Amino acid sequence: MRKVKKQTLPTGSAREAIRSAAIKLFAAEGFAATTTREICRQAGVTKPVLYYHFGSKEQLFHGLMLDAHNEFLKEVMRASHRGKTVREKFIEVLAADFALNRRDPGLSMILFRMVFAAEKGSPEFNVVAFGQDWLRVLVGIAREGVRRGEMHGRPQEIAEALMGIHTLYTMSFLVLGEPKLDRALATRIVDLLWRGCGAEATDR
Repeated sequence: MRKVKKQTLPTGSAREAIRSAAIKLFAAEGFAATTTREICRQAGVTKPVLYYHFGSKEQLFHGLMLDAHNEFLKEVMRASHRGKTVREKFIEVLAADFALNRRDPGLSMILFRMVFAAEKGSPEFNVVAFGQDWLRVLVGIAREGVRRGEMHGRPQEIAEALMGIHTLYTMSFLVLGEPKLDRALATRIVDLLWRGCGAEATDR
């Protein structure tokens, strides 16, 4: 009986196939329950190919999280420089983060698992720093808004409120598939905040 060989993928394709399979499995099963054998099976590669690209399951996991963190920072920092007003800047950064969640929901699910259901034996990754970096971006924009007179309130509290609403919608999308994470939702969230913190809001 002829032995069926695994399909040989180009180097770049193999790396991406491993990455995609790992994200799917880590998000659904967690780190501990995911085996290199299953990652390789779903990616259509052999173990030596996985080890060639990532070294180990631990290094693969850490690399995915580090790449996600760096990509997130790059996109939201770029978005924070768009928009003329502070309101527009808030909309831009929320829309940029929503776009990342739509593109790679598995990565977002892994991050939430690490926060709310951390596993024993999972590789160390400072997921708190991820949230702190996100908060710093929002605080910076809020501080600019207060300085310009476009909004009032304490920048830290404004940023925390916005981050909290954003997180709830993101979790709902990841678990339930709704609401749709798009620019329209980002605009509604910011407008909700603006009713209380915008320069035209009246103090009660």
